[in-house]
Amino acid sequence: MLAGTACAGAGAASAQSYGTAPPSVKGPACRPPELRALFRGFRASGGALIAAVVVTNSGSQPCWLSGTPQSVTLLDESGATVTVRSRPLAVPAGAGPVELVPGASLPAFGAPPTRGSAWFLVTWSNWCASASPSVQSLLVVLPAGGSVAAPVDTAVPGWAQGPAAPRCDDPRSGSTVSISRFQAPGTA
Repeated sequence: MLAGTACAGAGAASAQSYGTAPPSVKGPACRPPELRALFRGFRASGGALIAAVVVTNSGSQPCWLSGTPQSVTLLDESGATVTVRSRPLAVPAGAGPVELVPGASLPAFGAPPTRGSAWFLVTWSNWCASASPSVQSLLVVLPAGGSVAAPVDTAVPGWAQGPAAPRCDDPRSGSTVSISRFQAPGTA
């Protein structure tokens, strides 16, 4: 299983600033080495596949995430990149930061994200290759920099898993992953 975090430029991560907290949030921006993420696995939604990614804070103080991840890379069982374009969706006006509190747990299969965590949706569409990849993890590049690995939730039973890839809608267009903003549990 992949490690809980991976940092682009890990040597510089400790000196890198991940932003300052907005006035409504106490504490610093979340640092990638202090985050854990879980990819809930894809489910069919029309011809696309959709998945939730839940992020928790394993640090010692509250921190915040704001906006939409810069990109999400799909990784197969060998850790190789599945070729798709990332498309971060616009953040709605008035969407604020999400505060992550230390100790919030990653949810069990079927349970909603816990209070003090954050989540976002990944929608994968238009896969026209002849072979279907087995996506086993995601690499999420955070809005303020750095990245976190999100392994697939191994507790997802076979009956709850969607197809291996979305349907092919346009062979001339590439495959795309759309990414929603970070949200607090209980928001949609």
